[in-house]
Amino acid sequence: MKYPLPSLIAAAAGVCFACAAPSAFAQSNVTLYGVLDAAVVMQTNTSPQGGKTFSVQQGGEGFLSGSRFGLTGSEDLGNGMKARFVLENGLTINNGNFDQQGQLFGRQAFVGLSGAFGEVDIGRQYTGALLAVSAVDPLSVGAPATNSWQVYLTGQRFNNALTYTKSFGAIGVNLQYALGGIAGQGSARSSLSGGLSYDGNGLKLTGQLQQTRDTQSRTAKLWVLGAKYAFGPATFYADYLQSQRDAGFDVTNGGVDFASITNMSTPATASSTASIGSVFSAARRDQFLTLGATYNFNPALSLTGAWMYNNTSASNFGGTRQTAYAILDYRLSKRTDVYVAGAYDHVNGDWSGLFGTSTTSWTGGSGVRLNGHDNQVTYYAGLRHKF
Repeated sequence: MKYPLPSLIAAAAGVCFACAAPSAFAQSNVTLYGVLDAAVVMQTNTSPQGGKTFSVQQGGEGFLSGSRFGLTGSEDLGNGMKARFVLENGLTINNGNFDQQGQLFGRQAFVGLSGAFGEVDIGRQYTGALLAVSAVDPLSVGAPATNSWQVYLTGQRFNNALTYTKSFGAIGVNLQYALGGIAGQGSARSSLSGGLSYDGNGLKLTGQLQQTRDTQSRTAKLWVLGAKYAFGPATFYADYLQSQRDAGFDVTNGGVDFASITNMSTPATASSTASIGSVFSAARRDQFLTLGATYNFNPALSLTGAWMYNNTSASNFGGTRQTAYAILDYRLSKRTDVYVAGAYDHVNGDWSGLFGTSTTSWTGGSGVRLNGHDNQVTYYAGLRHKF
């Protein structure tokens, strides 16, 4: 049977159009976003002699948020499926340097696919434990060491991470596995995390388990329970986490980045004492609690207060740290706010002398003692802008 040439051309064009249609009409977008939080800071007891320090930022951070900029994008693949990516850089706004050890996209860098099955993300991502805490924290976990030292227990980010999430109505499920990447050593240097959440009727609940292995299969484990409840103009927050690690656990864990769970032996301090991280070669347990509340006087003005407490116990060490902070925040617009904040830190037991110490050979318990102070007060006056 013969077909006229115009009919064949039309048919071929129709086939090409049909094949190209999903690509040609797929909806995609890329967005540049960011947060810049700058604060003038005054901090007491920053030296053994009890001196004060005045600066712009505390370690390059504002009190409310870590400064950042990033790119995020998504593509509608049809049939309910979407692809997305996030590339996020952290920066220290006082000097313009990269944060997160100088990495270009040190905060987040991942690509993901979502659909009726849920969502799968692959790359450098926040740890499951950190997300569980931040969902019920008054500041979604703060920025400087003054109000975010729980990250020394939860970890902040894992490289080589695969994360699966899915919602069943108000119930959320998440699983995360970070590959170790060591040839012939299986699970060495890997991390596994999983949890459940509930979000409905003003109530948010989270629960998470997490475990990290070092190169010798020693483990650091933790579990998290948290809640947030909004009632009228007030929101209440509470979370509890408990972590423990095996004796001899490798605090560097083969080079996993600073503030990962593997650095849970490094004391959470505003002072520069990271070099004493090897002090805790013994098994260690931490019990961490946060209680807080936010009250909105009107759509522009809010007051937030919280108390953080951690009890550390090991065969060669024992002590507590507490932080109380308050923030008065005024929103000039949906994207810009100004704030004043104050924080009081107190340590005791073998943490005594932590603030302003110049000691870098501390052995914990018996031996060299920290020569700083038990208390530290920090004041902030800040400006934050989101774009």
